[in-house]
Parts: sequence; structure tokens; C-alpha cells
Amino acid sequence: MTLYELMNEYATANPTPSNKEDLTPELGESLSLLHSSLIECDLASEEQGGTPRLIADPCDIEPSHLSHFIVAYLPFNSITEKIEINHVLFDIYSFFNWLDKKKISHGFANTNISQLVKQLCAKQERCLKLSQLLDSESSRILKDPPVIQNTLNDVFLVKEIEGNFVLLKGRHQEKLLRLRLPPDTIKLIQLDDYLDLTVGDTSEKWVLLEAGQAYPKIKKQ
Repeated sequence: MTLYELMNEYATANPTPSNKEDLTPELGESLSLLHSSLIECDLASEEQGGTPRLIADPCDIEPSHLSHFIVAYLPFNSITEKIEINHVLFDIYSFFNWLDKKKISHGFANTNISQLVKQLCAKQERCLKLSQLLDSESSRILKDPPVIQNTLNDVFLVKEIEGNFVLLKGRHQEKLLRLRLPPDTIKLIQLDDYLDLTVGDTSEKWVLLEAGQAYPKIKKQ
């Protein structure tokens, strides 16, 4: 069964309130949020009835997807109060616990989800501040924009940090990209951070045009 089908089966057996704005209200608010977050992470999906639904296998999910969900996606979707976050995370934990009880293999099988959640919550403040600084830098560039030859939008992984430069590997790009950033922004960046950026090529250098979410990559256990 696909991730969507399993989420739907769980939600049917364990109904919870949904938000009318959710793309998949039949899943309940918490699983609908996770479903949308996983689609943003490029897990396999297809249009069904005008709505994208995950067709990925539950084994395709990995710890970095939970990092995106907790550190980046929830704060950007107005889920910021601690009690709200705890409620959503409990629902997510309950879903994976349900998969375990049904002996359905999934990508978190060897992961201590509770411990990982604690680690990710501790990283949230740094990444939110980093997102704000990246956004400020893009605003500065756009006040007096250089001539742009080409633009590129991708989720980049920080591979190296060299002085005030970061070397970035795009999710859909083969070559590394070298981007200069202000010192206060560099201080917050760590190796293996994911940065959702739009960058512009001036033919002499890359510049930051737009910034979205930032969250850390989590290695599989």
C-alpha cells in the first residue's frame, strides 16, 4: 500500500478533526500536514481527483523528511504554539506506532522517533533565524539587482563552508554552486543543512534572490 493509502486507513480507524484548508482533510489535520510536507520533499506522488497524493512506499520515508516537517514545514504553516506542535507530533508518532503494530515496514523502523523529535525541536530556533537572515540577504540584493543571466530554484545541501562562502549541492543539480553570504548568516549555517533557495547567475557569481525553509539533514541510523 502507498503512504497515502496507509494514512487514509489509519485516519478512518482513528478519526481526528481536520482543517477545511487542508489538501487532504480526510487524513485529519496532523497527517494531512505530514502528507503535504512529504510531497514538498519530492516523495513520489500523483494527481488524484485534482489533489496530489503520495504513491511512495512507506519505506521511502527517512529521518530527514521528519526534519523538514518539524523544523521547517510546521513553523511556516502557522503551527507554532508548543501545545499545537506537541499535538501534531503525538498524532504522527501514533501513526508510525500503528504501522509497527501492523508489522508494516517503514523508513523509521530503526529510528527512535521520540529522541529524534527532541533533537529536531532543539534545532528549530537556529534554522528559523537562518531563514530570516537568508530572506534579509535576498531583499538586500533585490533592492539593486544585478543583471541576471539565469535563475535556479532548488533545495540545496550545504557540502562545504569556506570563509564567507558555502558550496551547495542542489537536489536536481550535478555541479556544486558557490554562494557568498554575510558573516552573521554564515555563522548559523552548518554542514548538511538543507536550504530552499532561488539563486541568480550574473555570469561572474551566484547571488541569492529568494529564500525559503532551512532544516538539517539527518543521517539514517
